[in-house]
Amino acid sequence: MWRGALMFSAAFFCLALVATSCKKKKNPVGEGALPPGTSMSSAGVDTFQLFTYTIEEDSVVSMDQSFNLLGSYNDPKFGPVEANFYTQFALSEFNLDIDMSSVVVDSVVMAFEYGGYYGTINEQTFEVHEINEELSRDSTYLSSATVGTETQNLILPGFDQFKPDLQTLPIVGDDTLSEPQLRLRLDTNLGEELLTLANNATDNETFTDAFKGLHFKVNNGPQTAGEGSILYLTTSVPESKMTVYFKLDGVENEFDFTVGNSEVDFNHIDMDNSGTEVQQVIDDHTLGQDEFYAQAFISRGKIDIPSLTDLPEDAIIHEATLEIPVNYYQGSDFYTSEAITVSSKIFENDDQRYFINDNVTYNQQRRAYVVDLRKYIQNILKGEVVNSGLIISPRLYATTTERIIFNGPSSLNKKQPKLNVVYTKL
Repeated sequence: MWRGALMFSAAFFCLALVATSCKKKKNPVGEGALPPGTSMSSAGVDTFQLFTYTIEEDSVVSMDQSFNLLGSYNDPKFGPVEANFYTQFALSEFNLDIDMSSVVVDSVVMAFEYGGYYGTINEQTFEVHEINEELSRDSTYLSSATVGTETQNLILPGFDQFKPDLQTLPIVGDDTLSEPQLRLRLDTNLGEELLTLANNATDNETFTDAFKGLHFKVNNGPQTAGEGSILYLTTSVPESKMTVYFKLDGVENEFDFTVGNSEVDFNHIDMDNSGTEVQQVIDDHTLGQDEFYAQAFISRGKIDIPSLTDLPEDAIIHEATLEIPVNYYQGSDFYTSEAITVSSKIFENDDQRYFINDNVTYNQQRRAYVVDLRKYIQNILKGEVVNSGLIISPRLYATTTERIIFNGPSSLNKKQPKLNVVYTKL
């Protein structure tokens, strides 16, 4: 469960000969990197300019992600967030040969196994609508995409509003399930429709042509700051399924409609930073020196270090560590990301990027992300990439609603970003 600059100083340590009166142990770092006869000299830059801010992101691909997202909350720092999703279904078996005139549907239950959540677990109002447009695997569904749906809410009246329970194991019949689930009671007329379609379908393509899928959403209205959450639903596991419970000639039966990896699904995300400090920093990059931000689906942090080019072009970088502290207190419902990605553009005026590290984990002791920039800085000095700055975002950028508040170089908090570099000048 996921629980879910203006100026900055960098310590530069240069390898150099020392007086014979100060005998030190031999340091093997960088040994063998220099050809025989090469002379070394000490040099360095002791002050860097660091510029931090936030950049807005276009819609990202939200199809076939690890989690389907459902819910809404009002982030006290970033503003309102709402998530809903669309999905197809598949048949668990074919050639049913059911006499539908002898069928009586008792109930229809949509079950999703929880994968976590973000925010505060409060009561939410859920809706389910039938899709009336075809979902295609040939399409690229972005987080802003929508498809047409019917107006009827398929959740049974009285079962649409409740507080999700991510702790209690559901009991189905005589069985206690192994993981908590979101369980939605749907209209029994839908069950009759689905059984009829399944009875006549010879394959999944025939079934999805007739039944396009379902749209899952919430209808919570305005929420106070800190209220609400986004549920992370693991729809690709066997336990996540829609089950029609029915009697056939008085005998109890059930039939499953699955939502596995082969079915098309995508998340739709609405985020509104308007009126927040986050939006101010997005609009005016000079305001990002106190703190800057990254939010899944919508924005990424940016750090520019123009003075990196002041390093000698012939320097050999042995170590380069950037520490990026965050503004986060342990136990907050809006927890900081377990890991971030750090990337950079390869060329100017080109969106092509490469990952410096796509899994920088949060260091709880330092309350910061610690990034190894040795290869990145070396490649800048070699002229293989441009010094276009670092782009930082939650690692699960397209499948969660995590956000991060980073301390900037002018932060009044205890820690500010810092860079330490160890190099040899030829």
